[in-house]
Amino acid sequence: MKIFFILLLAGSCGILRAQTNAPAQTPPEPKTEISSDTFHFDGIKNQMIYLGHVFVTDNVKAKLHCEQLTVDLPPDFGHPTNIVAETDVVIDMLDEKGQTNHITADKAVYIYSVVNAVTNEVVTFTGGNPTPKVENPQFTATGDPLVLNLVTKQFSGLNYRTFFKQPPTSGNGTNSPMKLF
Repeated sequence: MKIFFILLLAGSCGILRAQTNAPAQTPPEPKTEISSDTFHFDGIKNQMIYLGHVFVTDNVKAKLHCEQLTVDLPPDFGHPTNIVAETDVVIDMLDEKGQTNHITADKAVYIYSVVNAVTNEVVTFTGGNPTPKVENPQFTATGDPLVLNLVTKQFSGLNYRTFFKQPPTSGNGTNSPMKLF
């Protein structure tokens, strides 16, 4: 029944579009591609499990590589509620400025929920050799765990260490991102 409704809707949109002089500009559809050696879907749990050489690409804004990826979906197959990436997790994602953040850990757990009309999206990175690490052009940070709140844009960690990188100087040596001394 859902497929019939979608086809009917798509067909009617095509007719409406044909009757206008200038087609409306539609934003590009978000696309996520996941590849792996094997895949299993559990229809009772609404859970997808990808095993072996898992690669995820999300509209070129983010890439993930790991050995096992487990995705929990709500009953309506909407937004994933829980995603767990395990074993040699590597994530490259672009920030608002177009700069790459390179993240490594043994495990990354994404949790999504909406409670009282408030959206919560948190990613927790744990384990690694030596510990989870985030690298970008300004700094390298390590800690276990590292926690990123995607809604509030807050980042925190335990046993946290930050190594600030020195940008090229303009001759006076004062272009440090953080001049403490």
